[in-house]
Amino acid sequence: MRAVLETLIGLPIPLFFLVVVGLVFWNRRRLSFTLISGATVLMIGFSMPIVADFLARPLALNLAPMENLNSPRNAAILVPTAGIFRDSNGKWWSNNTGIERAATGQRWSQDLELPLILSGGSPNGEARSEAEVLASQLGLFGPDIILETEARNSFETAVHAARIMQMLGGDHILLVTSSVHMARMAASLRRQGLVVFAVPVRPADGKPKLEWISDFLPSTGGLGRSRAAVHEYIAILFYMIHGRIRAFDLVA
Repeated sequence: MRAVLETLIGLPIPLFFLVVVGLVFWNRRRLSFTLISGATVLMIGFSMPIVADFLARPLALNLAPMENLNSPRNAAILVPTAGIFRDSNGKWWSNNTGIERAATGQRWSQDLELPLILSGGSPNGEARSEAEVLASQLGLFGPDIILETEARNSFETAVHAARIMQMLGGDHILLVTSSVHMARMAASLRRQGLVVFAVPVRPADGKPKLEWISDFLPSTGGLGRSRAAVHEYIAILFYMIHGRIRAFDLVA
């Protein structure tokens, strides 16, 4: 049910709905034209990479610089998983986003000699947890690898991460996740009393001057990034309504 609701409220379904409503009221030409043209403009706008970047930028504004990490020995690396899928042979695989996060987290874990926490349960009733699938796929095993296999969402990841950190005797988390997911995940961790240092998987890089025009060209990639950003804003609002995070948890 949750997946169905997320699909219905996520882009571009609401825009298609506006077009359908416009067609239903075709006899009322002014209303019909307003709905159809408005949905078209919004679809084009959300498909522009520059709009997607504009929507995503506030979600990564609260990143604490790694230079402020004074005592790494009371810290751990946290990597939230990002979903798994099963192939035609019945074997489970992590998606690319989860692989990118885990690979980045592994590098930081090795460089700083810190424990690496892979957090991800079976939110849709999968036969294996996301953390187990990701660890197996990348060969992440050993005394410094901690698999958290119960969390089904970002809030539960934060709760279980806080318990793990209590057992480790620390309270600092180096969060490795996608930039668009950073604000909600970091706020959930702060709500549990943890100090968060964020390491985005894909930091914003400067672009060659000659490629600026591509930011204004609609693309499926731009629409996908806009959809991810809108989803995060809705999720943050949902978390605040249900008391999972507070407004000041969003500020580093």
